[in-house]
Amino acid sequence: MSWFVRHRPKGDTSAEAVAVETGAPTPADAIDQVRATLPEDRIVTSVAPY
Repeated sequence: MSWFVRHRPKGDTSAEAVAVETGAPTPADAIDQVRATLPEDRIVTSVAPY
């Protein structure tokens, strides 16, 4: 299944989140896949089916 995972800089709630599309069987797997590629200063804000 395809998922959109949104992320933004840590501590900057006014920053626009960036969406990344990924394929994974569950939302948790999608978050793990994207989180593994993010720099340390980014956090995942949401995940939604594509």
